[in-house]
Amino acid sequence: MTNPVNSNQLPALSATGAHWVSAEPPPHITAGIMEASGMPHPLAHLLAARGITKTELGHWLDPKIRDLMPDPSQLTDMDAAASRLADAVMQGEHVGIFGDYDVDGASSTAILYRCLDHLGLPVSYHIPHRFTEGYGPNLPALLGLKDKGCQLIVTVDCGVTAHAPVAATVEAGVDVIIIDHHLPGTELPPALAVVNPNRLDDDSGLGYMAAAGVVFMLVVALVRELRQRDWFTANDKQEPDLMAAIDLVALATVADVVPLAGLNRAFVRAGLKIMAKRGRVGLRVLADIGRLTAPPDTEALGFVLGPRINAAGRFGETDLGVSLLTTDDPQQALELATMLDQLNTKRQSVERDTTAAAMAQAEGKTDAVICVAGGNWHEGVIGISAGRVKEAMNKPACVISISEDEDGRKIGKGSGRSVAGMRLGAAIIAAKQNGYLLSGGGHDMAAGFSLDMAHFDAFCQFLNQRAETDLADKPPYQEWHVDVDVPLSLANETLLDWLDRIGPFGSGFPQPMFQARDVRAASWRRIGKTQDHVALRLDDGLGQIDAVAFRVAGTPLGEALSAMQDGRKANIIGRITRNRFRGEDRPQMIITDLQFV
Repeated sequence: MTNPVNSNQLPALSATGAHWVSAEPPPHITAGIMEASGMPHPLAHLLAARGITKTELGHWLDPKIRDLMPDPSQLTDMDAAASRLADAVMQGEHVGIFGDYDVDGASSTAILYRCLDHLGLPVSYHIPHRFTEGYGPNLPALLGLKDKGCQLIVTVDCGVTAHAPVAATVEAGVDVIIIDHHLPGTELPPALAVVNPNRLDDDSGLGYMAAAGVVFMLVVALVRELRQRDWFTANDKQEPDLMAAIDLVALATVADVVPLAGLNRAFVRAGLKIMAKRGRVGLRVLADIGRLTAPPDTEALGFVLGPRINAAGRFGETDLGVSLLTTDDPQQALELATMLDQLNTKRQSVERDTTAAAMAQAEGKTDAVICVAGGNWHEGVIGISAGRVKEAMNKPACVISISEDEDGRKIGKGSGRSVAGMRLGAAIIAAKQNGYLLSGGGHDMAAGFSLDMAHFDAFCQFLNQRAETDLADKPPYQEWHVDVDVPLSLANETLLDWLDRIGPFGSGFPQPMFQARDVRAASWRRIGKTQDHVALRLDDGLGQIDAVAFRVAGTPLGEALSAMQDGRKANIIGRITRNRFRGEDRPQMIITDLQFV
């Protein structure tokens, strides 16, 4: 998607010390979008600023999987994978699935498991224990699936860098198919098929997809192969309802923070509609426990459902997520969802402590990549803590938990989160190839790795050199990209309805940043158990809107908001969301920053 925008930087620093950058798209593009759709000017301006034109508007507002999904055969090795799985179906083979312990891995496992189970195959799956097995296929677990009778094993959301375990499994007489989306190295494991849109010889253009999206295309290819072999007719068997799995593809796409572009937009839009019907027992019960009272949106997937499923892997209860997503038993779903909710509460407490320790180390660091390490920090939450450090420092961050192995060596297990412009997964793979890491991989915005802490300083230096090159053009201060000004008279139900239509929002297409100019606080109060939040009623003379700023007590933004109590006017930026309270929908601004007029 192109972005034909002239950006004008506003000169004043804000309460958070950031610069604001406003977008001014060509007026004729904005006018064309308004003419074609009837949407309010602020949202037409927003789409134009993000590179959407009148010609593309129809597909953007109503993305269809059938229009955007290419033939699965465009993925390298897909035909070989589908053919081998079809052979397994026709011969009634026992198939093993090796997944991952995050939402994408659990969703991918569940999609393939439900499809193969519907086709009548015996299926076993294995999700590795984060602490005793680590990420990705390991030989004992693969051979454990072989011992259960599996002559074909499919790895999902992992495997593309597991050369030795895959080679040994193949040597033991088991066929292996790898379905992954993580960045591969220059060589691939010796599997029967490696389906990964990010492999160097894949021309599908689908490298932005989550693993669950790739798995969905695999089951589409499998069903097509069986149809071509006349298997369904010969066995008087109904084809599986593949579209019923789109809710899991959507969940994984949002939770894995892959770009909401192209086919991913269609997956998420369709998946949210399926979830709203509450047909999948596990997600229905989990939504109820998470107190979701409205149809789900991307925030519900990313901040309510996703974290609870992820909590299982963070604390070694690796099977809970897949079990929840595959069960049809409401009582079992309730038990599983309750356990996941309890683990998520535990995760929040552990993560606060780990993040506080990581932030204390990070304070004052000026490196291009913030690397911190601590003894026995909980490995299950270091990824979240890395994200918190990244957000606070506006730099890529790696958080490492140190423990001792049986030989007394200090071994670090780390997780990293990046900022736009630095391909962290590629940097981690390069670090491993240069001998700084024991293992590692990932994608552009997130990565995991392990290292001998004797190489910690050299690893950090290597990452900093990569970042200094990748981020050479990035300004040395925080920037907020302001999409459009909005008069508060237009912050109404119509705006909210159109926001629903132009979404979903997420990675690659973030929530719009609106600017309300020359506003004053018609009311002001602190809220929350610890009074850390501020609620205001903003007034620009033509309209009003409820607003809230979260976790601002003791911050420069909190002090600036407090100063508005004396009637001072300010320009305020933030997201406008739908606040559902007591059965009433009202617009609400979530404040990001302010500048006094």
